[in-house]
Amino acid sequence: MTTLPKPHIFKSSESKPLRWGIFGAGWIADAMMKTAQKNSDQKFVAVASRTPGKAEAFAKTFNMESAHNSYEELAAREDIDAIYIATLPSDRLEVALIAINAGKHVLIEKPITMDLAEAEQIYAAAKKMKVLAVEAMWTRFLPQMDIARQLVSDGTLGEIDLVISNFCQANLAVPRLFTLGGGNPIIDMGIYPIAFSQQFLGDPREIHSFGKLHPNQIDEETHAFMRFESGARSNFVLSARTSLPIWGAVSGKNGAISFGTPWFTPTSITLHGNGLNDPLATWEDDLGMPAHLGLIHQVHAFAQYLEQGLLEAPLYTHKESLANIDTALKIAHQIGTITK
Repeated sequence: MTTLPKPHIFKSSESKPLRWGIFGAGWIADAMMKTAQKNSDQKFVAVASRTPGKAEAFAKTFNMESAHNSYEELAAREDIDAIYIATLPSDRLEVALIAINAGKHVLIEKPITMDLAEAEQIYAAAKKMKVLAVEAMWTRFLPQMDIARQLVSDGTLGEIDLVISNFCQANLAVPRLFTLGGGNPIIDMGIYPIAFSQQFLGDPREIHSFGKLHPNQIDEETHAFMRFESGARSNFVLSARTSLPIWGAVSGKNGAISFGTPWFTPTSITLHGNGLNDPLATWEDDLGMPAHLGLIHQVHAFAQYLEQGLLEAPLYTHKESLANIDTALKIAHQIGTITK
């Protein structure tokens, strides 16, 4: 029986506690607060929302120190180290610049923006202000992804030849996804399988895709096929119409890895040989942080990177973030969805 390498865990005990503010008080901010208060020593102390009463209600729910109706007011506080930006994608450039220009380090929900030039502007501003800016691609910081990186880097899988994934979840009843500025499924959801493919294969040389559009011309489903410089291939199905087990796998010349469902949350990873009955090895995540509780791994990583004086995340660089947005927008153009 093959033994898998042990994953690196971004631990709370190894992450210097920061004082955090939150921009936005929607469901993802709610998910972040639930895991932060349960699984971390990081201090989320203040929240801001432009919707009257929303910040106050959020702060009361999570027993936070203070609430603000102005992002500028929160960003101006000298006792705040970093800001988690959980607003709608359409206004992330504006609000990210408010935080960055106030000298605050930022963890920005994905997709960082729905426009490549806007994302470039955010990263340029962060570099100028010498603050850490990270897009919250939380999958990169999960334990099973660290095992995957090790299996690739040590040659266990051999040269990567094929990456396949899907993200199919019945979300037609989520108005945000089908409202301009709310994310679009191919960008909001599709950024996951795009980043998954490009993590292992780099940027695509060719993209071929087709999709099904909502009556308002926003995408409901996308099938994408990509070819890379090495000759490797990748394909994924992204659907906000229907649900399937959310599965992902990576195949190399010497073997393959598959991830538990859903693959982009804390689950598991299995190593497969090339033969039908080759021995398997599986690592199961038993850290007690399933589903969106796993958001905290990226927060601990962020705190460690900040203490190291870094301005971007080694596991998800600005270049990678921009490349993934670029691919998402190219696919959006091919399938004919409107994004703004």
